[in-house]
Amino acid sequence: MQMSYSLYFLFLLIIPTHCLLPPDDSSCHNHCFHQPSESCPPVTSPCKCQRLSNCNNAAVCCNVNAFTLTEGLACANISSTTDIKALHIRNATFESFNLTVHQQVWRVLLYMTITNGNITRIDGKLPKSTKISCLDLSSNHINSIEERALGQLYNLSFLNLSHNNLTQVPSIRMENVTVDISNNTNLACSNLKVKLGNSKLTFTNENETFCITSKDFAWFQTTATLPFSQLKRVHELQKNCVLNCTCSMYRLNLSQVKLASFEVAVNCSNKKFSALPVPLPPNTIFLDVSSNNITSIKELKSESSYENLRYFYADNNQISSLKPLEGTKFINNFDTLSLQRNKIKLLDTYVLDNIQFERNFNQRRVRLGFNNLHCDCSTKKLKVWLLSKLSHIPDHDDIRCENMNAKVTELDPSKLCQSPQDWTDYIYYIITAEVLLLVGLIVKVSYDYWVFKTAGYLPWPASKMPRLPCDWLCE
Repeated sequence: MQMSYSLYFLFLLIIPTHCLLPPDDSSCHNHCFHQPSESCPPVTSPCKCQRLSNCNNAAVCCNVNAFTLTEGLACANISSTTDIKALHIRNATFESFNLTVHQQVWRVLLYMTITNGNITRIDGKLPKSTKISCLDLSSNHINSIEERALGQLYNLSFLNLSHNNLTQVPSIRMENVTVDISNNTNLACSNLKVKLGNSKLTFTNENETFCITSKDFAWFQTTATLPFSQLKRVHELQKNCVLNCTCSMYRLNLSQVKLASFEVAVNCSNKKFSALPVPLPPNTIFLDVSSNNITSIKELKSESSYENLRYFYADNNQISSLKPLEGTKFINNFDTLSLQRNKIKLLDTYVLDNIQFERNFNQRRVRLGFNNLHCDCSTKKLKVWLLSKLSHIPDHDDIRCENMNAKVTELDPSKLCQSPQDWTDYIYYIITAEVLLLVGLIVKVSYDYWVFKTAGYLPWPASKMPRLPCDWLCE
């Protein structure tokens, strides 16, 4: 008995395992069919196709061209009347592989595999009644596939177009088809975007899938290689956007050391928001929340999804302070800050002083107009700041004092307040006047006393003054 089991396991080990087509055809619908080069007919064989003895209803053709494929199918007795359901064609050399030829053979196949060949293009189309559920056209150097070639594969569940030179993905009529388009270095992003938008295809090997942007592509002004994951994010961007807002791609971010990625713009204007929206989509650099009822911008500091923000428009809101900007990444990295027509009464210069306007930030812009500031002594510092940054503050003429009806840049410091030195000067004048009055009073009293002692009367006005209880001291 032990020997019988040993022979049984040995028998299992020597059975070829490279054939994926099981003996029962009805159970093959979830598998694709692929044969190694060892399954090919011998090089010396006049027939380039052969049936597989270890796989029922399966055949393989190798090293064929248009003539030898026709000849091989015939000599291997592979036709519409035979029971072949799976066919693998290896190392085929065709300028044009026309699917219209041998339609009768393709019509009965469940699995059709054409790999490791040298095929320039795929022409014609598979017949409407084709039963193929898995079509593998990988590793053939294919440049193009006729748009209508695969449009009638109603039973298709998996399509492998990987490792070719395709620029476009052909139309596939059925939904819920898994497609592998990895390692096609010339695939156009514009075509792939259309496929993402118009079908429910599932793409596999996404990490190995890339597309090429072009100058006439709606999003980009340059040519670059974009990972499929980034393109898919663009397609799904609006679906994952902040509630009631509009999300779109702002620009393509190119790097010499990293793959291209895209940056996001979010528009939440006129949505009656009372607070900044959270969270923002990953890599959001542009946010417009104008014309809402937002009272604070504290999220710029507290929310991690705001850390990449570069362009912030919050005009026509109820924002009252710039203090939340202090210590944020935004204040160090922004390109545009616009807070026009808010409720800001005081522009904190200690916050504004943190904004760097060196040569590296020559495009940096700040808009603070129409806020009706309350101006006082501290506004002098704001005026100095504005005058030193006029090229970065386009609306400087619209930054005005509510209580003085004047532009901050044109304020007269002497009218805003007086410095301690000015009050000291006035005190000196007052002291001088008081000393002079005291001296004059002493002189007058002395004169009146001298006249009274020498002439016996008091001069005017001392003679007209009423007598006081203390006058007896002088008598």
